[in-house]
Amino acid sequence: MHEQSIHQLKGFTHVQGLHCSSTCIADIARFDDCEISEAMAFGLAEGLGFVYYKDDKLSPTARINGRCSNFEEKFYQRIGSPIAWQPSLIKESIQQNRPVLAKTALTELPYYEPADFFGHGILVVGLDENTQHVSIAESFSAELQNIPTGQFKKATAINCQPFMSSYSYTSAPIMQFEVTEGMLRDAIKSAMNYMLSDSQPLEGFIAMEKAIADIPTWHKYDDWQWHARFAYQSLEKRGTGGGNFRFIYADFLNEASAYLPEITTLSLEKGFRHCAEQWQALASIFKDTFIQEDPNKFEYAAKQLNHIKQLETELCTTALKHL
Repeated sequence: MHEQSIHQLKGFTHVQGLHCSSTCIADIARFDDCEISEAMAFGLAEGLGFVYYKDDKLSPTARINGRCSNFEEKFYQRIGSPIAWQPSLIKESIQQNRPVLAKTALTELPYYEPADFFGHGILVVGLDENTQHVSIAESFSAELQNIPTGQFKKATAINCQPFMSSYSYTSAPIMQFEVTEGMLRDAIKSAMNYMLSDSQPLEGFIAMEKAIADIPTWHKYDDWQWHARFAYQSLEKRGTGGGNFRFIYADFLNEASAYLPEITTLSLEKGFRHCAEQWQALASIFKDTFIQEDPNKFEYAAKQLNHIKQLETELCTTALKHL
């Protein structure tokens, strides 16, 4: 074994987190002496979102998710260092003491249960050329994970829009920024505009309207119980921090209120914590649907989602008008 064949980041500390991509961003920020909380990373990346999409090649076919797409891209754009997905040589990046930031498909990561989920953020922080393994920082554990290099390449090869394009990984640019009032205001307003926009039919409130219309028909799927279970997991488990990412967004608003007191005046943090609880109520309906084997509950789920849409539409509109 040759020592020079083992490459590891120097001075890197990984901290377990709630959500994959915001954990990656917080890890890089800490590494670059720009330490921010995971919640701050989530908010600056305009993480608040909603996605509804269907693909007959997937199981389940219909899926919902509460985070924006292009999370990493939005964060780096916000701090003035736009990122480009240019598959880099892992060895070269680690030798230059830079982590590799990547979007992956869970099915190709051996330490996860076999369930499709796309755009999962990870950091590659080490390479062992002797065994052809890479070391990965993951949100679910304080310990680094080791997988074959070929497995990592397979995990990045998937193309599933809007979450990821094939080979979305690159050497992470150095972060040099300070959180400012203007940066926070722009990030919040941009997230609210995204939710209210109808320019991307798979995302925002327009996608939520489609989900509200479709969910009562999910009983027609042969695997309707799996649809209910996956929806429950997507809202309350699977790295959301609970409440479909709304709790972590409320934590961000709490931090941001030190710069923007209007957040408190407008009750935005309080409002999104309430929304988080309503998302938890929706998750419970989906859970009851598959546990009680009662597809009629999809109707109640759609009504609850419509209630959430009304709450969040009002919050987004208020923020844009007064922030």
